Amino acid sequence: MSVRAIHRKLAWVAGLVAVLWAATGFLHPIMSWTAPRPAVQAPSAQVLTLDGLTPPAPALAAAGIAETTLVRLVKVDGNPYWFAARDNSARVVLDARSGAVAPEIEQRHAIALARHYAGLPNSRVEATRLITAFSTEYPSVNRLLPVWEVRFATPDGLTLYVDTGLDRLAAVANDQRRVLLSVFQNIHTLKFLEPIEPLRLAVIFALIATVIATTTFGAAMLWRSRGRGLHRAHTIAAWVALPSVAMFTLSGTLHLFVTSSLWAEPAPRAALFGVAQLPPIPGTEPGIVVNDLTAAGGPLWRLQIEETGYYFGTHAPDTDQDRARALGVAPAEASVSMVTRFGDGYGFINKRLPVWRVDAPSGPVFVDVREGLIAARPNETWLTRLEGWTFDNLHKWEFLNPLGRRNRDYATMAATAVLIAVSLLGFALILRRRKGRDSSV
Repeated sequence: MSVRAIHRKLAWVAGLVAVLWAATGFLHPIMSWTAPRPAVQAPSAQVLTLDGLTPPAPALAAAGIAETTLVRLVKVDGNPYWFAARDNSARVVLDARSGAVAPEIEQRHAIALARHYAGLPNSRVEATRLITAFSTEYPSVNRLLPVWEVRFATPDGLTLYVDTGLDRLAAVANDQRRVLLSVFQNIHTLKFLEPIEPLRLAVIFALIATVIATTTFGAAMLWRSRGRGLHRAHTIAAWVALPSVAMFTLSGTLHLFVTSSLWAEPAPRAALFGVAQLPPIPGTEPGIVVNDLTAAGGPLWRLQIEETGYYFGTHAPDTDQDRARALGVAPAEASVSMVTRFGDGYGFINKRLPVWRVDAPSGPVFVDVREGLIAARPNETWLTRLEGWTFDNLHKWEFLNPLGRRNRDYATMAATAVLIAVSLLGFALILRRRKGRDSSV
């Protein structure tokens, strides 16, 4: 079979795949441009009073909670409550004065957090829902579970996802973003096949192979391609599209392989500890304003005053830096520095801020002392470094960032538009050829 014949045989499948992938790739910058933004980025500061509190351990034990990863004092509507984490289900909430179980408080706190982040103190809340698993609407890139979904009765269906455990904002969406995200994920990454990850990989690899084969045979034909009109337009568009086809397909293939859930590392988790081991609630001098009180990843109280953490309990560390070294399994002389924004080495995908970077013997680790866990442990190999570089520069075209992010987006959108044009012109050629063949019969 000739090169031309093979190219034509594969063209229908490869062209359709190219159109769908390019069209959804075209959507990606639009999703970023039109994504709803929170009104504020940080939670409001708490002002806590530690007098007259009931120790949480007996009340948690009475509620059937023997172990937890996090106990935190939270003020809701001016009253103090103990929030205790238990896996990905709803948190156990206790009145911090009486010790009584207060299950309705977490939802109220979630609504208050959503109002704060959205800057909508008076808008009606249309619906709330506890999210305990990732989905198309709340994908795994958001990292945090469980979270509360709070939907406001706004024209665009503004929805915020908030973590009541540490008052964090996990994600923001609206009706338009939900539709675009669903289209992008189910077409561009075949997310609907994610429950059967080996099948998803096999299907995508097969489709990529079809596109690469069609492109390769088409490139071989370009050297001697002639013609006029529609054929010439297809040839010119193909020459323009050839570099971006190679860049998108090869980088996408490597990204798909390296980031597959088949060998992805588990989500960060704090260690369980027995609630009976919690030390007494720390006391403070009169006039001291306490902003946070948590026990996370171990039976140690962390009391926060402004930005400084103080620890109480058996073998308690002196500072947040010491706690970060202990969680990061690093020696006492290891360098520790605070990270307050996402950047190289600790990207937006990690979600948690602020964290402490600990230069451990095995390499840098990023520690969240409030949650008592390692937020990220870069495990770079030559393959992951290659994947990161190719995906950033060959798939997202970040090498054009010096021109401005919006100009970079325009360039990638133009490239995907050319890919769509090549495929549509190819379809037109095939249909014209078939029409000519049929008319001659």
